[in-house]
Amino acid sequence: MTPQEQQFWQRFLSLAETHVGQNAYQYYIKPAKLLHIKANIATIQLDAQIKLLFWEKTAENLITVIGFEVFDQEIKTNYVIGEQEDSQKEVNSDSIADFVTQTVVTKPLQTFPSNLNGSYHFSNFIQGKGNEWAVSACLATTDKPGINYNPLFIWGGPGLGKTHLLNAVGNAIQNDEPLARILYITTENFVNEFVTATRLGTMDDFREKFRNLDVLLIDDVQFLANKESTQEEFFNIFNTLHDKKKQIILTSDRAPKSLESLPDRLVTRFAWDLTVHITPPDFETRVAIIEDKIQQYDFNFEKDAIEYLANLVDSNVRDLEGALKNIHLATNLEKAKVITVELVAKAIRSRTTEAPKINVIPIETIQEEVGKFYGVTVKEIKSTKRPQNLALARQVAIYLSRELTDNSTTKIGKEFGGRDHSTVLHAYNKIKNMMTQDESLSIEINTIKNKLK
Repeated sequence: MTPQEQQFWQRFLSLAETHVGQNAYQYYIKPAKLLHIKANIATIQLDAQIKLLFWEKTAENLITVIGFEVFDQEIKTNYVIGEQEDSQKEVNSDSIADFVTQTVVTKPLQTFPSNLNGSYHFSNFIQGKGNEWAVSACLATTDKPGINYNPLFIWGGPGLGKTHLLNAVGNAIQNDEPLARILYITTENFVNEFVTATRLGTMDDFREKFRNLDVLLIDDVQFLANKESTQEEFFNIFNTLHDKKKQIILTSDRAPKSLESLPDRLVTRFAWDLTVHITPPDFETRVAIIEDKIQQYDFNFEKDAIEYLANLVDSNVRDLEGALKNIHLATNLEKAKVITVELVAKAIRSRTTEAPKINVIPIETIQEEVGKFYGVTVKEIKSTKRPQNLALARQVAIYLSRELTDNSTTKIGKEFGGRDHSTVLHAYNKIKNMMTQDESLSIEINTIKNKLK
């Protein structure tokens, strides 16, 4: 690096350390390496694909600021994903990613049974728009347990990563404080332990265990509903830990205000500090999840097949993992070396009778039928012209192309004048939302559908 590049990078590291928090800095920032700055573009090497989104969302703003400080002009970024040199790995050996490896050595010091899943870490959690606030909040709690966001309440549907994040927090804190009393527990197991302690007359031991924790990570608190005695005991445990400034993180499938079967005094405590919502992964995040998961399999996915699967399974990560297992089985049965859209569609159809079947309606046929209905030509639909009636026809054609065919968004975009997948998704989502509010539009689209079928 030139002296000016070194000045730029050191200033960035210094500012990032104070801006993003210590654990986020150790995991996301410190392992990175500035390769060079040419033509006002900083090329930065990251050691893992899953860290890219954090850099794009958080670090690039700092780079812009420091670019003007050091070079008096905007510095843009280019990322290279790959293994760092051995010397760099040694310098960064105290990062969270490396702490995961060191856990094997330090674990004997941990005498308290934490129930943590050792495979869940921030390093293998795919961050996206639907979970970025939850990830940031969890990282903050590992930096100052009991101080930052206490309690932290995370809610969202099944299979979105709530359990992964709870364990990632516990593992990160345990790496920093091997003797900390950390406990991950599902609400079902908490209830079972309480009932057993009541039956055996060992409530003193039960209270001793839970009221002396440093970190309580409890999953699915909605299952405390209609269990009055357990609710009373949990209320007292919660108060004791909170008064001692011990970290509490809870998850649920619904927001605190929607926990109607729990007493108000518990619900209000759940919402005392920060409540964050995890939503299903968007298209880009689903693609990233698939690309990460397929590394464990010995087959090659076509890009269109990855996008097709990401479009098809849009509910949660658990469903994506299940779909990949079906694809793996179909691949072995057919002895396929490359995963195509057709193979993915076949595997998903075998997964559930409700899965969509391949429809062979050509996109051009859809464009022609939509054009006839709205009085425009296929050439106009593919063009860049944007009069209101033409824009609507184009968006409806894109919507139907995604609804009635198995083509990926990339393929659909090519058939509409070379538009990219984000434009296709925008058009699709816009029409889908409009149909819920505009009955006449729904009737129009269903009329076109009936003509095509």
